Amino acid sequence: MISNIPTHEDFYKTGKELLVFSWDIVAKLLLNLDDAEYFGVDPEEVSEEYWSLASRQINTALAITQQGIEFLLKGRICEISPYLLISDTPSKWPSPYDYESIEFSKFRTLDAQDLIRVLDTFSDQKLDVSFVQKFNDLREKRNVIMHSLSTSLDVQFSEVIESLLYMHSTLFPSESWAKIRKEGLSNHPNSELGSSDFISNEICRELSIIIDLLTPAQAKKYFKIDKGRRAYFCPECHYEANHDVDFEFKLARLTSRDVSCSSLYCPVCDSVYEVSRNDCSEDKEVCPGNVISDTYSICLTCGH
Repeated sequence: MISNIPTHEDFYKTGKELLVFSWDIVAKLLLNLDDAEYFGVDPEEVSEEYWSLASRQINTALAITQQGIEFLLKGRICEISPYLLISDTPSKWPSPYDYESIEFSKFRTLDAQDLIRVLDTFSDQKLDVSFVQKFNDLREKRNVIMHSLSTSLDVQFSEVIESLLYMHSTLFPSESWAKIRKEGLSNHPNSELGSSDFISNEICRELSIIIDLLTPAQAKKYFKIDKGRRAYFCPECHYEANHDVDFEFKLARLTSRDVSCSSLYCPVCDSVYEVSRNDCSEDKEVCPGNVISDTYSICLTCGH
């Protein structure tokens, strides 16, 4: 008898936690660089040296991303049957004759290089070629990072971000990465030290920086927003934010270009909010906005 058999939810939970950890490493580097001006440093003057010094952290983030994807693929396989994860021949399995149940963890499980082959063999829906190529490329780079001291490997922070977003959206197309990230911040140990008061500030700030670095096509694919449209405050994020510090992050967009459009989508909440199209109560020279949240009685252009 085999005990403590993992479920696909177990693998998904662990895999997503690793992706959040990887994202956190890169996001913190971007936020620190964005803070450079507060310390009298020009970000453009230090950026090349900054990223050079951050190479070890970026490499680590890539390795963690790869590990997270492996757990997610194991979760996919586990949905079919957890026993498909067991590798080695039966002669190498733990002995079933000790009159005790065998912990699943005592079995050797599939190597990373075999995960996609097993999944595509037993799944009704095979992974597309681009995902397989991306996975194998990440696996090879992870192996270089973990098993050698190569100085030729050059991993850019953008590669970690784009790979993570691409693979998560491929495996979970209906799931919002921003919501996963926000949950990760809520469950961070720092939330017990008071950081929970600033979760809305932090998630909106880091996504503002990262979305700005993405191409319009990537922003549309991963966060469902049109970067070409005017950005507004999300009424919920604005309400939840700690206003003891400046909150000026506008990520929400109207869902159409129609001048009477009254639906606003926020990529952080992954929600659509109804708004009214009335002029801001501020002087028009101060704020020409006409997108108002009646729920919170604020102008989503200026925050008044």
